[in-house]
Amino acid sequence: MTTVTVDDVEPKAVMSAEEQARWAELPPDVQLERLRAALQRGAESGVSSRSMDDIWKKVLAEFPDARL
Repeated sequence: MTTVTVDDVEPKAVMSAEEQARWAELPPDVQLERLRAALQRGAESGVSSRSMDDIWKKVLAEFPDARL
């Protein structure tokens, strides 16, 4: 069985209530470091064939209450 800890959380556009709580527990400097790393990974990921509509449909499938 895997134990989820505060250290396991990474920033993303839509977070569950549990992920939001764990993120809030991180010190601001750690949040900033993780956010910068996530943005860098996104910048380096290259071009995608997915449209914003495709991405939004995937988000809504997992988080039906998500709003822009």
